[in-house]
Amino acid sequence: MVKRVLVILIALVLALVAVRAPGWAAPLLQARSVITYPTDGMTVSGVVDITGIATHPSLSFYQLRYAAGAQETGESQWIDFAVVQSTPVDNGVLAGWDTTIIPDGQYTLALAVWGENDANSPYVVFVRRVTVNNAQPVPSPTSEEPTETPEPEPTIPAGPSPTPMSVELPATSTPRPSPTPLGTEDAKVSTPSAPVDDDSPSVVLDVGELRSAFCAGGTISMLLLSLWGIYLVVKAGVRWFLRERIGPSQD
Repeated sequence: MVKRVLVILIALVLALVAVRAPGWAAPLLQARSVITYPTDGMTVSGVVDITGIATHPSLSFYQLRYAAGAQETGESQWIDFAVVQSTPVDNGVLAGWDTTIIPDGQYTLALAVWGENDANSPYVVFVRRVTVNNAQPVPSPTSEEPTETPEPEPTIPAGPSPTPMSVELPATSTPRPSPTPLGTEDAKVSTPSAPVDDDSPSVVLDVGELRSAFCAGGTISMLLLSLWGIYLVVKAGVRWFLRERIGPSQD
């Protein structure tokens, strides 16, 4: 009994430790401000998804902004393009940056994470030398290609290739009409096959007549058998009736 009680107590202690262990080992949320995309020196265009980390133990909001220039200076004019309230992001999309509404060139990005307890000291990170290039390339090489293609074409017909073609065409056309009499010969060959089939119609007619005669004979035999059956039934009925009449009169 003592051993069982000890085993039960040890199991309860281990269960309590397993339940409370995650709470004890859970790390405290730290303030982080990271931009993972784009990185320094990248070239972007269109609408860019800014990804990274924006966390704080008491997050108030985080903001994304940009300024013209390869890096931040004291004279940089910052423009906010996203302000997100109380929504931490851990390795995800922070916001979208529409670069089509700004001129092409180099810009600096900034992410600032603000906490409720430290409103005067945000956690800021910069991404420098981000080049915006939304210019459309001019399709100049396409106009040169059609001018080059017709130039080699005149050299092809200038060769002696058309002369053998003119000689081969009449040579092939003259024997081609020969298959037409072959069709007549086929017709002639098929004509003698007709008298071979002359003996068959008599057999075909006899088979039809035999079939009709067989059907008629079968019908007649069925009628005779049915009449014979009716006769037998009537005869048996008459005999039974006479027996019934004569039987009680003799008694």
